[in-house]
Amino acid sequence: MKQVMIADHDDEMFQVVGQALRSNYIISPLPKRSELQHYFHTNTADMIILTVPEKDTDSIQTYETLMKIPEIIGVPVIFFAKHVDLELEQTVVLMGAEEYITLPISPELILHRVSSCMELCALRKERPILEKYQDAISQTFAELVECRDESTGGHLRNTTRYFNILLQEAMKQEPYKDIIPYEDTRDLIRSVMLHDIGKIGINDDILHKESSLDRKEFEHMKTHTTLGKLAFEHVIEKTGGARWLFLARDMAYCHHERWDGTGYPNGLKGEEIPLYARMLTIVDVYDALTSNRAYKEAFSHQKAVEIILEGRGTKFDPDLVDLFMNVEKQLEEALNTIGDTEMIEGV
Repeated sequence: MKQVMIADHDDEMFQVVGQALRSNYIISPLPKRSELQHYFHTNTADMIILTVPEKDTDSIQTYETLMKIPEIIGVPVIFFAKHVDLELEQTVVLMGAEEYITLPISPELILHRVSSCMELCALRKERPILEKYQDAISQTFAELVECRDESTGGHLRNTTRYFNILLQEAMKQEPYKDIIPYEDTRDLIRSVMLHDIGKIGINDDILHKESSLDRKEFEHMKTHTTLGKLAFEHVIEKTGGARWLFLARDMAYCHHERWDGTGYPNGLKGEEIPLYARMLTIVDVYDALTSNRAYKEAFSHQKAVEIILEGRGTKFDPDLVDLFMNVEKQLEEALNTIGDTEMIEGV
């Protein structure tokens, strides 16, 4: 059984909460604040409950002490209080407490709230493991795409590096810093790697052609965006869909749309194109321009920048091109280190 430690700042609440949890958890009193550091050096707990009596001066100080103990970082803390105190509730939740629960409530509800919190924290601990698997799967599928299309060797990894540079800049600037959640960073990097997954369904003779595509071949090549969308929608349908799958779907489907509506597959225009796909479009073109292809030699960084500037407001979102120019030196540095195997920040 998991162990729940309860502070005895209030004997009545200690008994009420302890009795409600005793059938499902091992209940122990939390040591005095002066003893916490020493105790948790050799012991641990699965949850800590702090009780808040009518006139409380100790629970916040106890919580502050707990937060400084490395051995119990990540152990969930819940406050149980005898009275409503919105200011205290906001303070402790912003400090990192899982919940602030005001008594009286039924023993069944006490058990339910604590159990739900325990389950949520367990899932949170598992998330890094799940993300590791998701990253490995994303990178493996990206490598499979590049095996099919050898002429674009390294394109997906290069584009992911460039996208991350542009993304980090956007997150510092208005209005993007208010609309791009920091939590999306990892999902976005994972999604960018798979934007060309639809090329798995493109004929080899077109993927490997050493000259420019004719009109019929180009129409077939354009279907890789739709194939990518369908692949992700199939996974979403089967799994219910994590957020990164929706981001990946939109990037696969929309990264060839253009700001003025001249792109494909749907001729979306302006902000009809998802923001992250508009960002991807710029760095996707930048990598294509600065890479060798069977039908062309790589352009210099400066030439690629000139071409992207020429497309500002036509092919590309003008505001995002401005952000691109803010980081063009960083992009040049990344271009000059292609082949390095350093881990991309956020992956």
